Amino acid sequence: MTTREVVSCDWLVVGGGIAGISLGYFLAPHGRVVVLEREQQPGYHATGRSAALYLESYGPPQVRALTLASRPFLESPPTGFVDRPILTPRGALTIGTAEQQALLDQRADEIRALGIEAVRLDATAALARVPVLRPEVVAGGLLEPDAMDIDVDLLLQAFLRGMRRAGGLFEPGVEVREARRDGDAWEVTDGRRRWRAP
Repeated sequence: MTTREVVSCDWLVVGGGIAGISLGYFLAPHGRVVVLEREQQPGYHATGRSAALYLESYGPPQVRALTLASRPFLESPPTGFVDRPILTPRGALTIGTAEQQALLDQRADEIRALGIEAVRLDATAALARVPVLRPEVVAGGLLEPDAMDIDVDLLLQAFLRGMRRAGGLFEPGVEVREARRDGDAWEVTDGRRRWRAP
């Protein structure tokens, strides 16, 4: 394809991590989607290195709202989307020294005020849960039992399969060099090929 040839689509997504691929998945049933990714595979950078903990108390209000909104989909994805659970129970334990116990109490109150379960543990209970911790350092902990692991690769691959089934296109090895508005559409190029979308 020369730079004179243009691929037209309804939506053009730059970046093939979990955000870009999931966006492609949800848009593909409604029109032609192309996802461009600089690397040769999806999810190579932040997505591939994510600890991926589902923790409802994490972040500012906007992040917590997004986390809560994602739970129904992650717990009960569409039929055929995945062949095993996306979420696995884990629990999250925050520990503190003697000087940090007031902070743990404050954090427990904040989490409970959000309607999220939080259990304050004394040193013995915290050490019983994680025996490798140093007893001379740990004076207590805060357990969030509803925290879960997210299988990031399972989720990414399911979004990618679903996007492709709906006609979406994933283009690896495309480093966007320029994006500009041209009339009623955006035009993007990697110096060899061009894509155009409104």
